[in-house]
Amino acid sequence: MSKMPDESEKLNVGNGLDRSEKELPKRKLQRLSGYDYSKSNYYFVTICTDERKNLFGKINFPNEFGRIAKEQLLQIENHYNNVFIDKYVIMPNHLHAIIAIKKTERSRPFPTLSSVVGLYKSGVTKAIHEIEPGIKVWQKSFNDVIIRNEKAYNEICEYIYYNPLKAETDY
Repeated sequence: MSKMPDESEKLNVGNGLDRSEKELPKRKLQRLSGYDYSKSNYYFVTICTDERKNLFGKINFPNEFGRIAKEQLLQIENHYNNVFIDKYVIMPNHLHAIIAIKKTERSRPFPTLSSVVGLYKSGVTKAIHEIEPGIKVWQKSFNDVIIRNEKAYNEICEYIYYNPLKAETDY
């Protein structure tokens, strides 16, 4: 007969049931708490492929999936009149981009950075699934940095520019 868990071993799973398991680790928040990601700003975004698989070809030699990733990135400006792609690089298993959001009264509803990235990821996935159904394209979520000043902007631009050169030895 199994022993009943004591209170420290119980885990409330939100449906009124208790389980004899250890506490699940709290997931790290991906976005800055309390920050308005529809605010006019420049954002440095990194989006990785699932399990960092090399889906997009070679550096400077994108395959069909890499061309789709580029085309969909450049299409963002056609979906939102107040969002543009300032700089970007598409690597074999991830991409870096500086996404600018310019909030104006005429740009309602105001897109958030997450909605822009979500639209991009779903567009790439849909186009890739037309070629290879069922392939998992992206990791969950994405990484971002709010670019707060010109010095940070210049450092990130330099990072994007040199990333392919630095990474050639990694692939």
